[in-house]
Amino acid sequence: MTSTTQYIGKPFKNVDAEDKLTGATKYITDMRFDNMAWAYPIFSTVPFGAVRQIDLKAARSVPGYIDVILAERIPGENQVGVIVEDQPLLAGKTVRFIGDVIGIAVAETAAAAHRIAKLVEITYTEYEPYFSIAESESATSQFIHETNIACSHRILKGDPAAAFRKSDLIVEAEFSTGSQEHFYLEPQGCVAFPEKDGQIVVMGSLQCPYYVQKAVARALGRPLDGVRVIQAPTGGAFGGKEDVPSELGARVALAASLINRPVKMIYKRSDDIQITSKRHAFSMRYKVGVMRDGTLQAAEITLQSNAGAYATLSSVVSYRSTMQSMGPYVVPNIRVNSTAYYTNLPPAGAFRGFGSPQVAFGHERMMDLIADRLDMDPVRLRLKNVLKVDAKTITGQQLSASVGAEETIRQACRISSWETNQATGSTDGRYRYGQGIAASIYGNCLGAAGWHMDGAGVNISIQRDGTVKVAFGLAEMGQGALTVVAQMTAEALGIDHRRVVVLLTDTNSVPDSGPSVASRNVVMTGNAIRDAASKLLPILKAAAAELLGCGADDVTIGSDLATDSKTGTEVGFAELADYLYRGNQPTEMRGWWHVPQLDFDPDTGQGEAYFTYSYATHVARVQVDTLTGQVQVRGVWAAHDAGTVINPAGLEGQVEGGVAQATGWALTENILVDRGQIITSNLSTYLLPTALDAPPVETVAVEDPDPRGPWGAKGVGEPAFIPAAPAIANAISNALGVEVYELPLTPPKVLQLLEEQEPTAGMP
Repeated sequence: MTSTTQYIGKPFKNVDAEDKLTGATKYITDMRFDNMAWAYPIFSTVPFGAVRQIDLKAARSVPGYIDVILAERIPGENQVGVIVEDQPLLAGKTVRFIGDVIGIAVAETAAAAHRIAKLVEITYTEYEPYFSIAESESATSQFIHETNIACSHRILKGDPAAAFRKSDLIVEAEFSTGSQEHFYLEPQGCVAFPEKDGQIVVMGSLQCPYYVQKAVARALGRPLDGVRVIQAPTGGAFGGKEDVPSELGARVALAASLINRPVKMIYKRSDDIQITSKRHAFSMRYKVGVMRDGTLQAAEITLQSNAGAYATLSSVVSYRSTMQSMGPYVVPNIRVNSTAYYTNLPPAGAFRGFGSPQVAFGHERMMDLIADRLDMDPVRLRLKNVLKVDAKTITGQQLSASVGAEETIRQACRISSWETNQATGSTDGRYRYGQGIAASIYGNCLGAAGWHMDGAGVNISIQRDGTVKVAFGLAEMGQGALTVVAQMTAEALGIDHRRVVVLLTDTNSVPDSGPSVASRNVVMTGNAIRDAASKLLPILKAAAAELLGCGADDVTIGSDLATDSKTGTEVGFAELADYLYRGNQPTEMRGWWHVPQLDFDPDTGQGEAYFTYSYATHVARVQVDTLTGQVQVRGVWAAHDAGTVINPAGLEGQVEGGVAQATGWALTENILVDRGQIITSNLSTYLLPTALDAPPVETVAVEDPDPRGPWGAKGVGEPAFIPAAPAIANAISNALGVEVYELPLTPPKVLQLLEEQEPTAGMP
């Protein structure tokens, strides 16, 4: 970053770190309200069937019983689907997975609500369920919805058939990736209370307050201004609190409105895991044509994903995985077909990366397979085909600026000493060692499919004492948003960062700013801050000119001072703020920014899929124990093009966290299901990586500023996750000398690889 900035590019610790460390932060579980009741979901215990009878006799006998609320008492619409209208708030006639919520138990205590929910007796007519993509795809009757297809997307560019005929080598492979549980530290939770003016207020652990507002208004049959949503401090989300809190929020709001009391609902961990959304499991078929020198010619890709019982965010996941299915490479001829299938499993939804990690495993394994067949170094193959300025993506989008993909590959190799590493493919007794590389591309913000809602706002208010309050429309969920919002506000206004107070996200404070997803916080909020500052600065300069006795054009504001550039006379920001108040000058402004219009054809998948892209490359080194099958990731070296880095400490934290989370997805996190019931529902059975398992990570920033980003910034939250698992998989393949086609690579799967797979072979 240029030296002209005071705060941008400087490392800052998180502004909320001390309160979280000392326990001063109050989460939704800590909050109590006078006369508060408790609620808990009554959910299906069968994966697919019709509800025939509901018996409340035993439930009503529980001390503290208040009510059981069923679908017929919803005053508005019984619908909570965030994109596709396929999901009832309360299941009426049909249940589609174990965990489908049929009713709401309301009681004086949490324990009583839990007991009531368990004692409601429900009689079903059970249907034969579908659990796998293959079962769902082959169904001819008794569909989960009108059809078993949740959504589909496609790309067609060039003439793949002709390009395959001209290719020197065609490589084909099938891959699969497993599901993943978010396992945020704080379970799902919401509280709702009716106000005297009739407004319903919802507070919750959530990342998309405007989604919740819409869901509550819809269920209660109220206008949007009759619902206020306040985000409570949120203990992790990773996408798992994008649309799921809309369900909780609408249910507690329904209960609160019916009994006219505050109502709170907190999921128990095992139920949270059974009921809430997961990462989509993918099945992928890749066919890639290449010339003898390594130039990619053609690709044909089929993506199939398991959507679970409801579509939730499947259309977004399918869209993004399709648009990024061949990674950061030039492929002149390509056909991609992506389909998400309904099954009778818990819904699959948003999870860090939105379909990008799954296809990154596909395209990065393909690049290694091709390199093996060509007897070419995998780095050289990637560099030969990587996107650069003026190149076109697989959607035909010409990239005009901020394309740091090549440099991330070079920098990752440099800091990892790729070429000189002697551990590659080596053996030490029962241990084998290997290294792998993976590159990725990530479209910033919501893309063409979600362009209509890809705007965000802020409200900046200067207080009389010089304090600056900032309300923003996106959400802090542990990623450091409050910190970068404070940095960007201080930079934009030229003030001391300690003056800035960032407020909790509240639908009453800022217009609908869309979801806090897709690594859009810095880009959207930063540009909105600059818009608000551009309206405040002329007012500040005019007032400073009056105080300093100079022209407004002569005033500069920076380092918490307004200065007459000709004489050097200064006035402090606090004095300037007081002067504004005494003169009845405007001290509050709203900022707004929307992603530029994108030209995209959904029928062919051609055009501007996203307005800009972040790029990353990770190198991983592993040790594989051939006796136990255990894999230790000995190190990850990560290079990220996130444009201008706002907070380098935040970038490092994001990458380290993303690598740790991806290590779990790659090696240990294996969701096991028995006829729709998740049996890995706690930390003794669902194996998250611990601090001892998280590998050391070295991160380098490749700063290739984007002219449309705030100070040139792009997103990094999800790119931090995406290349890590495929890099680990490639390293394992390199260590063992066998090919890898699925994730997670648990110890039994590693041992199976050693027993069953043939060594890699070169091109004939």
